[in-house]
Amino acid sequence: MTESKPPPNSEKDGDAGEKTYEVGFGKPPVETRFKPGNTCGKGRRKGSKNMKTVVREALEAKVPARINGATRKMAKIELAMHQLANRASSGDLKAIGMALEAYERHGPLEEEEVISDDQVAYDLATLRHLLMMKGEIDLE
Repeated sequence: MTESKPPPNSEKDGDAGEKTYEVGFGKPPVETRFKPGNTCGKGRRKGSKNMKTVVREALEAKVPARINGATRKMAKIELAMHQLANRASSGDLKAIGMALEAYERHGPLEEEEVISDDQVAYDLATLRHLLMMKGEIDLE
């Protein structure tokens, strides 16, 4: 076996034979470091996927599905939502609750409220008054 190299700052005194290597934050003692060939402490392997990536890839994978007599490829998550909607429409109370929750969370957005000119003028006057009270603007 080959010998491991000493740390760059370690030197031996000629007479005492002691190491002058400074031990501190990010510089553990040489004796307690991981030895060559030890698999502990190496961390995650390069190219390995974390759980978020694995789940996303699994749910976004395309599978063939027959809908209304036609076969087409759909993502698994999309197919699961179709199946949930079908169970909900057949009267499954648990599926109805899950479908309503998903619809409320991710359903169509409501139309944006149009702000009237009177409301804009009132808001500007309020802001102008606030800045005047703080002394940041002078009365016009």
